[in-house]
Amino acid sequence: MPQVNANGVRINYEITGDGPRTIVWTHGIGSSLQTWNQDLPQFPGFRHVAYDVRGMGQSEGTDGPVSLELWAKDLDALMGALNIDHAIIAGHSMGGAISQRFAIDFPQRVEALLLLSTSSRVGALAAERWLKQADETDKTKPHLAAAQRAVARYTMDEDLKGFDFPTLIIVGDADPTTPAGGSVIMNRLICNSELQIFPGIGHSILHDEPKAVARARDWLAQFQ
Repeated sequence: MPQVNANGVRINYEITGDGPRTIVWTHGIGSSLQTWNQDLPQFPGFRHVAYDVRGMGQSEGTDGPVSLELWAKDLDALMGALNIDHAIIAGHSMGGAISQRFAIDFPQRVEALLLLSTSSRVGALAAERWLKQADETDKTKPHLAAAQRAVARYTMDEDLKGFDFPTLIIVGDADPTTPAGGSVIMNRLICNSELQIFPGIGHSILHDEPKAVARARDWLAQFQ
C-alpha cells in the first residue's frame, strides 16, 4: 500500500471507490485501515481514504506520548499530502475521538462527521481501565500503550457546542467499550446532529448491524 510523509511520520493509506466527495475513515485503537475492508464497498458513490493511525498498522510509530491533538495533525497533514481540501470525516471508537478533535482543530477541512461507537469524554472508570491496560502492554507494545494512555484522558464537550457540521452518531446499546450514554451526550451538544441507537448491538456497529450500514448510507446520500 502507498505511504506518504505526514507530520514527520510515514502514514500508510489506501484509496478506494470513486465519487465527487471523499470520506476519510479513521479506525479504532490497535486496529488498522483493514478494519474497513468489508464496510467501504457498502457506501458506493464516494472516494474512500482509509489510513493507519500513527504507530498502528503499517504506519510509522514514534517514541513517547501521543494524543488526540497529534493524531489530528497527522490527519491534516495526510489530507494535505493527498491534495484533499475537505472531506466527510468518519471514525470508529478512538477514530471517532480523533475525528472530533480534528473537527475542532481543523474545521475548514470538515464537510460532515460520521461518528461510530465513540465518545467525547472519558469517565473515571474507563480512564482507570485504559491506564491499567497501558501498564500491562508497555514492555511489549509501547506504541499501543502510548495510545491507551492517550484515550484515557480527554474531554471535548465544550468544544462540541460550537459544531455546525451535519453529524450522524451511531452506537449500539450493548456496547461495553463506549456505552450509548456517551453518544447521547454528543447528540445533545452538537446542534446539527442525528443519533441512532441500535438495540442489542455491541462495539463493532457496522460489522454487526446491517441496519447501521443502511442508516449511514441513507444519511450520506444527501452529499451525493
